[in-house]
Amino acid sequence: MKDRRKAIFLDIDGTIITKDGGPFDDDINGIEKARRAGHAFFICTGRGFANIPPKVRDVPCFDGSVAGGGVYVRLGEKVLYRKSAPVDVLCGVSALFLENGKHCTFQGERATYCVNRSGYIEITEKDDFAGKYPDADISMMTVDKTIDGKTRLFLERFFDLYDQIPHYDCFLKGESKSGGMRTVLDALSLTREDCVAIGDSENDLDMVSFAGTGIAVGNACDRLKAAADWVSAPCGKGGIVRALEHLGLC
Repeated sequence: MKDRRKAIFLDIDGTIITKDGGPFDDDINGIEKARRAGHAFFICTGRGFANIPPKVRDVPCFDGSVAGGGVYVRLGEKVLYRKSAPVDVLCGVSALFLENGKHCTFQGERATYCVNRSGYIEITEKDDFAGKYPDADISMMTVDKTIDGKTRLFLERFFDLYDQIPHYDCFLKGESKSGGMRTVLDALSLTREDCVAIGDSENDLDMVSFAGTGIAVGNACDRLKAAADWVSAPCGKGGIVRALEHLGLC
């Protein structure tokens, strides 16, 4: 495997970082060594690009990113693919959450917005995305898991919902991490067999199954471990570097 150039795609939460720390020095050192051998590394996350932690986004050993569950793809500073939720859908979601009092975050390319939640740009009127923020470029949302049936039915018309503790991740229908990965591979003239994906949760099933080699870190959910070709150490305990060593990439 080490004789061919590889593109390695890494999930963020639970893979690169934990709630308590990361990125971890052992993993970064392993990535840097693999890059010196000619391999390329990409963040591959459900987070909107603006919501990628700076401590991850600004690490110089990443060659690009797949964000928003596949709808925002960068190779270096070049944007290869971009798709965002329609403004009328965002206004509909805003109206529902302003009415039901539940929390929702809208994650985009340049900023993160929220309803009934602190820490982000606040949406206070149902038409804010049409009036105040028409260029928000929202790629995904996280929503309260206690939403009512009406709200869920509306969301499921436009988004795929993934159960995350303690919320749902909502990704645009028809889009996927694997689609973003394919965009990167095409730009690099690489194939699926030249691709490695490392993740930890159910929303990584698509990327791990698509990759020529799919790896679950040791703290991954059972479904991802079952789908992976190999299970590495947990995040924070050498999960990434052990995988790279196992594949002969560093």
